[in-house]
Amino acid sequence: MPARFFPHLEKILIPLGKDGASEALLSFLICLLKGLPPDLVKTVYLVHVVSSDALKKASRRDLRLESLFAEKDFLRELYREYLRREAEPFLAEARERLQAALPHLLVKEVILSGNPPKVLSRFAYEEKCGAEIIARRARSHISELLLGSCTHALVHRPGEHSTYVVGRKFLEAESCRKPRLLVCLDDSPPSWKALEEAAGLALLWGAQEMVLFHVVDLVPVAQEERAPEGEALLGSAETFLHQAGVEVPISRRVAVGEPAEEIVKEAEEGDYDLVFMGHRGRSALEEIFLGSVSERVMHRLVSPTLVIVTRR
Repeated sequence: MPARFFPHLEKILIPLGKDGASEALLSFLICLLKGLPPDLVKTVYLVHVVSSDALKKASRRDLRLESLFAEKDFLRELYREYLRREAEPFLAEARERLQAALPHLLVKEVILSGNPPKVLSRFAYEEKCGAEIIARRARSHISELLLGSCTHALVHRPGEHSTYVVGRKFLEAESCRKPRLLVCLDDSPPSWKALEEAAGLALLWGAQEMVLFHVVDLVPVAQEERAPEGEALLGSAETFLHQAGVEVPISRRVAVGEPAEEIVKEAEEGDYDLVFMGHRGRSALEEIFLGSVSERVMHRLVSPTLVIVTRR
């Protein structure tokens, strides 16, 4: 049963904004949950964060100037008006859509205010959410470091969790078709957890193909010695999948080079729907200085849905 691979789906966070991506996020969640036991998922949080930018767009006024002169009552009334006209109807519509497809599902609408990356990561941590489903935004790595992003903040939040970064292919198709899966493996525990999550989705959805992928890092020495280790690792992974009952075409590929570069190349050329990776749970600051394969892949891969499994 695929349910044994998804204990972390007990609480799921979905950040929603008034953009075209929200519908696709709901579609992805429906696809994900339809084949799972009704009692597995306890709560889905539909969270909308009211930021100053959202109020500015809704009111079409320059709040940075007005707030210098306005009374607090004016800003409070503007906030209440935004909730009444924009946020509350939007979240209610999303909840109704989910419950129409999944009547057993407990859906909670949550409205927060403040800086979206900080507010969302704090909420997910405090509520002990085991997964978040978020849309990929077209923002460069540099701008994310300077300005912050919800995706970046959620991936790096404390705790063990899985982050589904829904890519362009699903945003455009919004369908539950059988996917092509790429599972990126090394010898770390988070990588193996990513394999387990891929196994669960293969059991749940089926798959056209699952490719087990390992990159031998481009180091001048011992390349030839490390390649057989990669083959052995992928062999163990394939054995695990067969023992788990996964009955889809499975192939193995070993590449030599810089891991992030090779993963992006394989993911783009192979036309995959989902890419699975482990993440060691370093802080955002550590990743800036030490580097992270999953971080670099996340900022370059936009078409497939990226599943980042964080284990510390």
